[in-house]
Amino acid sequence: MHVSFSMADADPQLKRLLLPAEETFFEQLLRIGLYLGAIFQVVCILAIVIYRAGPSDGGTALKDDPSDVECSENSPQVTPRKPHRPRKQEKKKRHMLHLTNTLSPQDILAEVRKFISSAVRPHNTNTLDVTRTALFLLKNLPAARDAVLEYFCNVFCIAVTKYVRQIETNQSVVISEEGIIIEIYTVLSNFIHGNPEAWAPIISAWSLELLGKLSSEYSKRGNLPTNAGINDFLQQWMSCRATRTLIDITAQCLQCLMHSDTESCIKALLDTSVLHSPHFDWVVAHVGSCFPNTVITRVLSCGLKDFCAMGYEYNLKNPKLNSVVGILGHLAGSHFQDIRTALLDLFKWSLDENINVDEDTRQQKLATVPFLLKLASLSPTLLKAITSDISQILNPDVIPRLALYASDWCKYFNNQPEALIDLAVHLALGCEQGASQIINILLDTSLNTSNVGYHSVNATQSVKNVCREILELMLQEINLTFRTHSVQSANISLLNSIKQELLVIIPLLLNRDPLRVQTAVRLLCFIGGQSSNILISAASFMLVKAQTTFHLAALIHLISNNSILFPVNKPESETMFANHGYFTQIVEQALREIHYKSVTEIQESRKLFENLTILLKWERSNKVIVFRSKIVTRAIKSNLLQISSLLTKTDNFDLANDIAVMLDLLSMPGKDYFVPNIELTLKLVKAVLQYFFLCIAEEDIMKKEKGIKIVCHLLKDLTCYSQCARVLALRDILVHCINNDPAKYFGAKEKFEPQFEEMLLLHQNHRQVTSTMLAQRNSSVFHAGVIGHGPRRPPPENNLDKGIITLNKMLLIDVIKACCSNQELEQYPVNLDAITMVSLLLVELVSPDVMYNGLPWPDEEFTKVTVERDLQIRRTFKDVPLLWTLLELTAWYRPALAYCSVLLRGIAATVMANWNIEEGVALLNVMALGQLLPPPLASIRDILPVLESNQINTVMRECVWAYMRENVPSPALFTRNEGSNVAWRDTDTSVPNTRFIEILRLILLANIHNLGPLYSTLFFNEHK
Repeated sequence: MHVSFSMADADPQLKRLLLPAEETFFEQLLRIGLYLGAIFQVVCILAIVIYRAGPSDGGTALKDDPSDVECSENSPQVTPRKPHRPRKQEKKKRHMLHLTNTLSPQDILAEVRKFISSAVRPHNTNTLDVTRTALFLLKNLPAARDAVLEYFCNVFCIAVTKYVRQIETNQSVVISEEGIIIEIYTVLSNFIHGNPEAWAPIISAWSLELLGKLSSEYSKRGNLPTNAGINDFLQQWMSCRATRTLIDITAQCLQCLMHSDTESCIKALLDTSVLHSPHFDWVVAHVGSCFPNTVITRVLSCGLKDFCAMGYEYNLKNPKLNSVVGILGHLAGSHFQDIRTALLDLFKWSLDENINVDEDTRQQKLATVPFLLKLASLSPTLLKAITSDISQILNPDVIPRLALYASDWCKYFNNQPEALIDLAVHLALGCEQGASQIINILLDTSLNTSNVGYHSVNATQSVKNVCREILELMLQEINLTFRTHSVQSANISLLNSIKQELLVIIPLLLNRDPLRVQTAVRLLCFIGGQSSNILISAASFMLVKAQTTFHLAALIHLISNNSILFPVNKPESETMFANHGYFTQIVEQALREIHYKSVTEIQESRKLFENLTILLKWERSNKVIVFRSKIVTRAIKSNLLQISSLLTKTDNFDLANDIAVMLDLLSMPGKDYFVPNIELTLKLVKAVLQYFFLCIAEEDIMKKEKGIKIVCHLLKDLTCYSQCARVLALRDILVHCINNDPAKYFGAKEKFEPQFEEMLLLHQNHRQVTSTMLAQRNSSVFHAGVIGHGPRRPPPENNLDKGIITLNKMLLIDVIKACCSNQELEQYPVNLDAITMVSLLLVELVSPDVMYNGLPWPDEEFTKVTVERDLQIRRTFKDVPLLWTLLELTAWYRPALAYCSVLLRGIAATVMANWNIEEGVALLNVMALGQLLPPPLASIRDILPVLESNQINTVMRECVWAYMRENVPSPALFTRNEGSNVAWRDTDTSVPNTRFIEILRLILLANIHNLGPLYSTLFFNEHK
């Protein structure tokens, strides 16, 4: 049978609607076959109508064909649509369905002629009628599908044109094609849900192609700015009914094929994106956001297949790969975690060692890692997704497996391993997260000593060398960037990531492996050029915790050997750090940190000062160039206030000793010696004295003596240049050694304060009963004891070893002499004025009474007035035996003892009233040493032990007291020769009166049997 609407009779315009512009021989053969098939279908329809003559069966003859799927009013939709259509359209739809079931072949041919004539002359026809005719043919005549879809393209183009014109003219005009588009959407939606396997690939390809053409054609129209982004395009096109309908249709196709054949839809999406990028990106963004997991997975799969198919001739300009990067980049904003999961799954799949795979799959597995590297190089977002937790990906078990495929990866980089390494370096430098993990992976692999997992020892060594090379290239690249750009303007993502992960990088500074330490130092040097506070924190961390000289050398490299920061026009020894005092800030921060450390962390505090001492020694050796600017000395001097405060507060001898050793090394005479201000000087004196008393309390004799030597050196330096420091030092030493707790280390009795339990007033009243009321106080205290608590308990005896006490006294005298040192006269190291100050301080501390404190000795009867004070003086000397040693010190440096006359007078008065041989001998010994008693009275100390009590009383009264009363112990009695440091009393002018000598001679004669040799010595010229 001959069809009247054959292609031979159609005009050229009809050919344009139904056929491509240019056809090959194969396409012509295919077209002829399609028409033969259409004729065969028409014959079949006529046969059914003639032989069965059933009106209801004609519409179901082709129910298995996708064109026979009827429309459903309640078909599912991805995006919401406007409310129900008008009833008139529903009535027309039902009428058309009814006609479909009853039309004869002649009616179908009539609809074909009607569609062709209307499509050829669109200006003289009703678009709605033509569209309904096209929909009828789409349902019942598969051969007309391409022509119908092309006609639908014209309808959508007209609607989009009107919409764009409306935007440009800012006029609200009704677009009549929107109603037609609704009917088209309804029919196509029913086709998709009725038979998705047949219709979804066809309709999705058509809708995507149409969206691509529309996006490209109208990309420069509308009111969008030139730099409009994807959100702007989304807002514009999703406001258009035509494009929104096409997007909805595409989404439905993907939804229906999500679990069956999504590959074809995603392939069409990628192909269209390549043809119309970047104008088509908004479509990809919207479709991908509807089905993120599906789109992401399929996009990666398609991209990998294309990457693998291109083989070794791959290059970065591959449009398909760029399209994959663009799609994933759009989806990363809201589906970053899904993208990361898909990338990691792809990586793990590539490492699966399943051997039961075909050749294509094996090649895809080999190409996965290069594919992921290329994606990361094209998109920082994808790089972030891959490296956000890279330590879990590249674990020690995975790295040996990667080594097996390294040679195959090089094929995707023109067989150049250097290109692969260079790409890895640049990707590592671009990481915004996980930089510390990358550094640790490279270091761990470089230093790995195990061969487990590697197929050979050479493979292990090769992997180590490659990791070290990558690490070194990374550091060199950073260095080059800093040299070619200014330090502040250089923006390297890896360094920015390290700034956020300093808690991981800084501990590497103290690692035992040199490579880890050097790597951390170089990285922190680069960061320090941009953020000095980070460098200061890291350096202070090293200064406090460095355990070896190697780590201290690394610290010096960190703060000084950063070549990027060296001033070009300065000598090598003067670094920027030295000029700006960065090391001063480092020491300051370290001191601030240990200031808040607990007692259990005292070891870190000690380590700080031990390290500073080592650095000071290096500086004084003049072997290190960077130390020629004295950065360590300057830093310590600038922080002496904090150091002295720490030394004053500490009660740990080891810490105090470390601080003192450092201060002693700092105060060594040299060109850089400085004189601190008054406040700092006094604080240093307080700190050194605290260390002195810690040394006195130390049990180790060697440590004690070494510590006292340091104390003497420090106090000498401080007191020679400051009179205030000398006064403070002497006063503090004497006060603590006489009245405070350290006095026990010099033989004093320990302080004892009796503790009484508080008693309620009611209980006290009950105890009184009707007895005589005593003083209205909680208790009545007497010398003998406390009422209600028994007699007064004696203070505990000092159990300290006598030898230790003697040693402590000697060391104390050395310290006092150091405080009284004379800087001007090196030949005479002790300053007499300072010793005189010691005498005056003794009087002030032992006899605080200001009355009768003069130098003259009164009559013996006058001692009744000062008896209480004299008893207090003697009691103090008894409790603090150190006072005798101090009096001997003043006696050595005459005439300082003369200023202690009141103390000598008080002891003499009490000794005469209540004799004690030891105290009496000690008193006369001191007076003789200070030349207050001239010869022969000075020898009374030697005869007292053998005299009777009455003779002792006579000697003390008539010889000692009477002589001192008549000869006032004035410093004027002593003369000092020029250049001498000690004053002497002239024996010729100070010869005692004959009365005193005669009494002494008579007593010696009375004891001549015991004192004969002494008598002959004292009175050898008696008869001459």
